[in-house]
Amino acid sequence: VGQVSACFAKAFQRVPKSMITSVTSSDLGPATVSDKEHVEVYVFEVSMEIKEEDGRGGFSAVPKDRSYFKLRVNLEKQLCLTVQQVSENERELEVERCFGVLVSPGRNVKHSDMQLLEMVSMGSGTGDKQCYVISGHWDPADPAFEALNVETPRDGRIYITVAVDLVIRGIQEPVRFLIETPVKVFPQGERFWYFSRRPLIQQFYLNLKEVPSNDVNTMHYEVQSIETSGELDRNRLNLTLNLASLIRSPSITSIDIDTLTPKEEAVSDGDEPLLSGTGEVSKDCSEMELESWADVLARWTSTKQRPRQLASLVRGGIPEALRGEVWQRLAGSENDTAMMDTYRILITKDSNCENVIQRDINRTFPAHDFFKEAGGLGQDSLYRISKAYAVHDSEVGYCQGLSFLAATLLLHMPEEQAFCILVKLMYDYGLRDLYKDGFENLYMRLYQLNRLMEEQLPQLWHHFSDKGVESHMFASQWFLTLFTARFPLYFVFHIIDVFLLQGVDTLFQVALALLTMCKKDLLQLDFESILKYFRVTLPKKCRTEEVARQLMKLATSLKVKKLKKYEQEFIALKEAQDNADQYTNELDRLKSTLLRTEEEKKRLEDEVTQVKDMLKREVQKAENESNRNTQLLAAKYVRICQRLDDEQVAAKAALNELRSQVAGCKQCRTLLGERNSTENVENQVIPNNKSTDPQLSRAQERIRELELELAQTKLAHVEAECRNQDLVHQLHAAVSELQTARNSWPPWLHKTLSSIKEVANKKELTGGGGALATVTRRDLTAGGAPTKPLPQK
Repeated sequence: VGQVSACFAKAFQRVPKSMITSVTSSDLGPATVSDKEHVEVYVFEVSMEIKEEDGRGGFSAVPKDRSYFKLRVNLEKQLCLTVQQVSENERELEVERCFGVLVSPGRNVKHSDMQLLEMVSMGSGTGDKQCYVISGHWDPADPAFEALNVETPRDGRIYITVAVDLVIRGIQEPVRFLIETPVKVFPQGERFWYFSRRPLIQQFYLNLKEVPSNDVNTMHYEVQSIETSGELDRNRLNLTLNLASLIRSPSITSIDIDTLTPKEEAVSDGDEPLLSGTGEVSKDCSEMELESWADVLARWTSTKQRPRQLASLVRGGIPEALRGEVWQRLAGSENDTAMMDTYRILITKDSNCENVIQRDINRTFPAHDFFKEAGGLGQDSLYRISKAYAVHDSEVGYCQGLSFLAATLLLHMPEEQAFCILVKLMYDYGLRDLYKDGFENLYMRLYQLNRLMEEQLPQLWHHFSDKGVESHMFASQWFLTLFTARFPLYFVFHIIDVFLLQGVDTLFQVALALLTMCKKDLLQLDFESILKYFRVTLPKKCRTEEVARQLMKLATSLKVKKLKKYEQEFIALKEAQDNADQYTNELDRLKSTLLRTEEEKKRLEDEVTQVKDMLKREVQKAENESNRNTQLLAAKYVRICQRLDDEQVAAKAALNELRSQVAGCKQCRTLLGERNSTENVENQVIPNNKSTDPQLSRAQERIRELELELAQTKLAHVEAECRNQDLVHQLHAAVSELQTARNSWPPWLHKTLSSIKEVANKKELTGGGGALATVTRRDLTAGGAPTKPLPQK
């Protein structure tokens, strides 16, 4: 043990001292005592939280970053301790009361330096086992706590020692549980982005010896020793470099093994597939292997370059206890504090993928104890790291299968460091390219795998081609999850060892090794049986470490040097396919355009036919209306002319009769001669005297009436002509509208409209109303009757 410890100390020169010194002899469990002394071991679990005043009259828990609490100055505090017996003993010890809670800055302090806190409360919780909750008040203004009320330097930290003294029924002296934990003190207004309220949990082993007592109803014990394994954190216990996992000591109890190594689920050999997260990974390591790794790690640390022996050691498998450290170094993320700080900010942001992530968390590594409990530490860490990456990489977001890779990393390191490696794997190792652009890069990788199979496994490749089995049916999940979704953990860890060393080539080497191993079985199966073999049988063949080692040894020996050539082939085929698709799309586009053009032409022809029919109806209607109006006007004109002729004849007869009467009267002739000499006959007023002939007066009055009626008739004729002209204008407007579509009209329609227009123009130029007015006026003037000006249009 001394030699192994010395070799191991050399191998971990970069490991923080707190991580190594926390593993003491007490880590190996409670001391074994001879059965003759009747010693019983009781295990108590103490959970501690520190609370600070929240400014609203209450107290809230301070954040805890990994191993230390974050305190702020000048704020009143409370210490909250929960004590519970967790071991399954025949008797359960009862805590009667708390004797006191003591606090002191520093570690390994004397009893006299401890300060007793004011007790706030003590009560019992509910559950299968009795739980005791104790609270004490902590005044920062107390001079004894001055060291805990001063801001801690950026890279520094201080320790705090907390002791709780309990009076337990059956034990005479008080039992003290002592907790030492680091803290950092920040300014009062400090804002913590990453706010984890995980309490400090520590187990204590009470080795009690039964002593004689007069009371037969109560058992009395004497405390032989109190030991502790330090802070209990399942996440850290799976990751921290713990000597107890490397040395098979008979003093390790079943409790320690349960916390350090998850139990392997019972694996069925039936048709049920192997659950993800299955498999127990041993942390045993030989002395020779430790010496080899110690020398390589020391030279790697000093030169900052990978030693030559590193590749062969990694291909042989990294020791489980070293994987967390070596993975970070291989990925180049061991000192990436900036990405860690980014992670603490990312987990505070919201993501639209949260529901999908939460659904996948329960299905990730269901066979592993760390991820089984809903709302437990494992599932919470996996949820945070998956959501943080979805926020960080908005282009890819969250893809199903990514949680398996994140869970594998979380089994070896805290979530901040796991996030850093996950980002490196996605960006620097090119895994995110498999998820981008509609999985275009994944198709290229599958094409490369097909070409490798055709070259190295031609018989199997032809068998798959005959049965219709394509590589994406079994290899897509392998490539997208780095084989983490189906295979046992030992095999998965070994694959990631090599992948971090040499990159994407590992995917093809492992895939070819698996196909080579099961070639004989696959050649005898049909389509359905081949898919079932990949889903159920193949992962179960890799359950043992020996098979996994042989597979990785075969994988690392396979040559895949033609990957670049196959990549160029795929790019050329893709370009040819894109060109063919482009031509096909262009042809389809032209066909669709031609079809739309034909449909449009047919629609326009139908519309032209409808317009022609409508124009024919409108022209016929206009012609009928024009003919009807012409006939009405002609008939009315004839009637008016006939009536005027009759009236003119009657007027002439009356005028001749009057003239004959006037000619027979001497006095009338004298009067007429005087009137003609003084003024125009039309404007002269005949004096109204008693000597005027009444018959002449009546004749003159009748002449005036006839002239007035003639004027009204001419006015009506003019109004009729105006209406006729309006109709002609309307006809011209209709003709103008028809001319807008003249290119599509047949020649006969042009001729018809031209004929209508000529007829309309002739009627407008040779109207009968003007001639009638001229003839009538001339006739009246010749008759000597007075006339009035005719109304003009």
